[in-house]
Amino acid sequence: MNPILSLIICSRNDSYMGNSRWRLETSINLALLNAQKANFINQLEIIVSDWGSNIPLSDVLSLVPEAEGRVNFLHIPAVIAKKEQKDSKFPEVIALNAAARRAKGDYIARIDNDTIVGNEFYTKFNNCIDNKENLWFRPENVFMFVERRSIPYRISHKSFPLFYIEQYLKWFGKKLKVESAREWSLPFWWSPVGIMIFHRKIWENSRGYNENLIYWGWMEGDLALRLAQKHHLIDFKDHVGNHLYHLEHYSNLVDYKDRNGPATPRKKNIPVFENLRYAENDENWGLVDYNIEKSPYDYSEVLDLKCPMKYSLYDKLTFLPCITIAILKHIIDENIEAIQLSLRTIHSKIKIKLGYIKRITLDKL
Repeated sequence: MNPILSLIICSRNDSYMGNSRWRLETSINLALLNAQKANFINQLEIIVSDWGSNIPLSDVLSLVPEAEGRVNFLHIPAVIAKKEQKDSKFPEVIALNAAARRAKGDYIARIDNDTIVGNEFYTKFNNCIDNKENLWFRPENVFMFVERRSIPYRISHKSFPLFYIEQYLKWFGKKLKVESAREWSLPFWWSPVGIMIFHRKIWENSRGYNENLIYWGWMEGDLALRLAQKHHLIDFKDHVGNHLYHLEHYSNLVDYKDRNGPATPRKKNIPVFENLRYAENDENWGLVDYNIEKSPYDYSEVLDLKCPMKYSLYDKLTFLPCITIAILKHIIDENIEAIQLSLRTIHSKIKIKLGYIKRITLDKL
């Protein structure tokens, strides 16, 4: 039988934003362990689309034993990656489509490679599917989207042992800030994606992400508007909550508005709102015309790596001091940001006042 849910992730074996491999390992390992807690592990498949890595991710990731038979890697060779990405640094749309095209789950969900899926999500999602007759919509015929919570940079940049992150979320997960575009009066699906889910048939019929959007951004926005032609867009957090946790990789002192501008120079997709087609790609979407097959994670081949579930006495003794220091640093960062925001607001008001005085003075002259 097919699994109920396929999680698709795209990544690469590099050092993007410092500790990308650790973030990916943490995301996958906790996705598996949390699924096990929710008795959902046998209904889960994880596919990692490995975009052009010289050394495949499957050879270097240290995953928990539960990855055996649950995690599959789709390694896109560098020669194909360079051809398909053109002048893009990383065409997520193509990498994710390749994973979606080969997924076996009844539902296919996209998460970032540094987003942790909480066990509460699996429990509530499974309950929705099992009791879908009580919902006002049919899960197999809608676009479901959940915003994510943010694990502070002071926690995530230290590459703590898995035990630290697991305990941190247990204690503080429900208190973490939800990253939402609604703060800027934008719709929920414009927010940074926590998880985006719809039925495999919708992926097949819509042909997934628009593969012309090979640069950064707007990929979920484009997809939401295209699917809205035939399906409801559901703010799914009303049914499953915000149990998705993003391992932040920008310093808290970098303004959110600058994170994808001066902080990370890259070419961006231009939002288009009109004349969108439900299916933008041709029948070869998802690199189906290449002979690329999924390969299962082989736990025995990476046993020489440190087991993520083995903790020393030192790890246990240093957990509270390390987490406490990280939280205090985060609080300091937030206060500095608040002061900077206040100073910018005062500066703006002074400029407006001076402009008003200048205009009045010129009018009198």
